[in-house]
Order: sequence, then structure tokens, then C-alpha cells
Amino acid sequence: MVYSNLNWRSLSKYTWNTRRLLLVISGVFFSTASLAIFQDFLEAKRNGYAFYFSESLLFKTIWFLYIPILMILYRKLQNKVLDSRSNIIKWISVPVVIHLSILPFIAALFSTVFFNGVYDLFKFFSYTLTHHLGELIAVYTGFVIGYKYLMEPTTSKQMEESKPALDTIVINNGKDNVIIQIADIVQITAATPYISIHLENKRYLHAETLKAICERLDSNTFIRVHKSTIVNISKVRSFKSRLNGDYDLLLTDSSSLRLSRTYAADFKTRFATGTSG
Repeated sequence: MVYSNLNWRSLSKYTWNTRRLLLVISGVFFSTASLAIFQDFLEAKRNGYAFYFSESLLFKTIWFLYIPILMILYRKLQNKVLDSRSNIIKWISVPVVIHLSILPFIAALFSTVFFNGVYDLFKFFSYTLTHHLGELIAVYTGFVIGYKYLMEPTTSKQMEESKPALDTIVINNGKDNVIIQIADIVQITAATPYISIHLENKRYLHAETLKAICERLDSNTFIRVHKSTIVNISKVRSFKSRLNGDYDLLLTDSSSLRLSRTYAADFKTRFATGTSG
């Protein structure tokens, strides 16, 4: 019951943080769009030509599109580790490309409905590319970097505090239920729709996702070394570079596996801490 209460409080706090972020992002970009429209109004008055609110609003669609894309990006980043420069660049580039790709279609649709198709896809795309590309890169770079250094540690800490102590796991092996000691696990690999749990001299298939079991394991002992592999770091004898950023790990059961360059920095830090302790 105590653990359930802790989980509920953590979930409530997580939901509140998400809602608060949504309110902040919405406020920022609605305000930015309003100021940009007001700027168009002033520019029209200054140059003596007519100001059309609907037309100005149409070209400010870019600011409103930030809200859903940033919220989706936030949800995605919560399941990722920004542990390398290439990873950070990827999570900046992807939303920029998505924003540039979606915006012309949305704006052209509104143009068709409200302006009889005066503005086409190419016009919106070229306008965005020449007027807003720098802003797109700056906004998404600021968000990803801000998440990494301000929000990611807090999220990780909350997950660790709410994570139950897992000493054993029950494996359904046909008619039998086998109890495995977590400390005896060498590695866990994805075997969709199951996971394969490797002991020193035996393997078991278990009906659970890699992500789900990873969240229940001690992150100081079990570490991801590949998108489809988690290893017990105390079962690693040594590791050797492949000279391309990847490594080969030698385990205590004499098996070897690849350490992806994406997870190499975190692994080496954990391995050095584990061996020195």
C-alpha cells in the first residue's frame, strides 16, 4: 500500500509537470504569435497599406504548430538518454524537419478553405525556409538542450525513487514457474514478443518487454548496451574497442556482445565505478 501511494504521488506529479509545461509552451507561443500579428499591423500602418488579420494569422501558423510538436518531443525524450552529440543533434533535427514538412500542408489547407487557395504549398514552404529556419533550429535546440540539463536529471531521479526493489523474477516455463535471482542474470535481450533472460548456463523466454523490465531493474547494476540488450555490469569481464566507436564486451559466461557507441560513454563510466568499488 505504501508503494502504491508513492506511485500515485509520482504519477500525479508527473501529470502536473506535463500540464504545467503545456501551459507554459502554449502561453509563450500564443504570445509570440500575437506580437507577430501586432507587428504586421504596425508595419501595414507605417507603409500605408491595408491590414488583413486573417492573412496575418495564416502566416503565423508556424508559432501554433510548436505547441503539439514540442509536447510530443517532450514525451519522446522522457524515454531517451541524451548521452552523445549525435543523439542530441538527431532530436533537434527530427522536429525541425517535421515542422518544415507539416506546416505547408496545414497552411495550404487553411488557404484553400478561407482564401480560395491563393497560397500554395511551395509558397508556404519557401516562405518558412527563408524567414523562419533559424528560429526553428533555435527553438528546438533550446528545448532539447534545456531538457538535457534541466529536466532529464529530475525525471531520472523520480523514476529511481519510485522503482521497486526487484530481487527475483518469476518465469513461466511451461507448467512450471521458475524463480530466478536477479543477481544471477548475465544479460537480457529482446526476442519479440518476448525477452530472453540469459543466466550463466541457461536461457529463459519471459513475456515482458525490454523497456518494462529495464524500468524494474536496478539501474546501477543493469545497463543498456544496445537498443535490444541490457547487461548486468557485474558480469562483464572486459571490453575491447572495435575502432569505430563500438566495443566488444566479454561476459563471465564466456559469451560476447556488442556495445553500441550510443551507450558507450555511460557504460564506461558505470564499468569504471563498478570495478573500482
